[in-house]
Formats: sequence, structure tokens, C-alpha cells
Amino acid sequence: MIIKVLDRTLDFLLFTVLAAMAAIVATNVFCRFILNFSLYWGDESAQALLVWLTFLGAAVAVRDRAHYTFDYLAQTSRGTLQFAVILFSRIVEIVAVVGLFYWSLEVAWGIRPWIMPAMEISRSYVYAAGPVGSAFMLLYAVRDLMRVLRERSLPQEIVPAA
Repeated sequence: MIIKVLDRTLDFLLFTVLAAMAAIVATNVFCRFILNFSLYWGDESAQALLVWLTFLGAAVAVRDRAHYTFDYLAQTSRGTLQFAVILFSRIVEIVAVVGLFYWSLEVAWGIRPWIMPAMEISRSYVYAAGPVGSAFMLLYAVRDLMRVLRERSLPQEIVPAA
């Protein structure tokens, strides 16, 4: 139940960020080429939204297992070796996401005094996309690891010989 709410929240955030970015860019292009002036904050806000789009999109990719993986060994092996390879890949993914979360939190916190010139807000609001996206990624990666462990502990179906 909670995961479904988080899934919907993430999808809504991703849609909202993409729609806002498209609207800002389209409006700025219209203003620049038709009305002969630019929104002074347009480019800066579109760049900030692109950062959020990237990290939230990466979280959706982790959720959907859509990131690039080198899974040849997992596909060609069977039994315990296959389970070990899959388990190892999930653990490496979690360690990488924890590192990303930690360092992106460090950057977002450390950049607080830097103010964006056009929007006159702290760059921390942009760089907060790293920890937020990483938190979603971590949630989904741990959920996937739990799924792998749970499925391994369930009795395997008997497949008739061909």
C-alpha cells in the first residue's frame, strides 16, 4: 500500500516536472522569437527542472529494472551460481545508491550559500534532486533485493522435461 502511494507520488512528480519544464521552455521560445524578449529566469529554471527530471527518472528506471546491466552471467548460469550473481548485482546496486545518496546530500548541503542569479534561490533546491532521487532509488533497490531473497526461499515450480 505504501509502495503504491510512493509509486504514484514519484510518477506524479516526474510528470509535473516534465510538464513544467516543457511549458517554461516553450514559453521562453515564444517570448524570445515572437515577442523579442526572454524570460530572465527561463533557462535557469529549465536547467534546474532537468536535474530533477534526471534523478526522478533514474528512480523510475531502478523501480522498473530498466537500467543497463551486464546480465550475461546471470542469464547463462543456473541454480546457486545464478542466485549468487543476481544477489551480488543487487548488493552492488544498493552500495552504489547509498554512495550516491551520501555524496549528493553532501553537495546539496554544502552548496546552500550559493544563490542562483536569475531565480535568486539557493542552488540546494536544485541539488536536492540527488538525495531525493537516491532515496527513491534506494527504496526500490532494497525492495528488489527483498523480492530476490523471497523468491529464492519459495519452492521452485516443477518444470516438466521437454
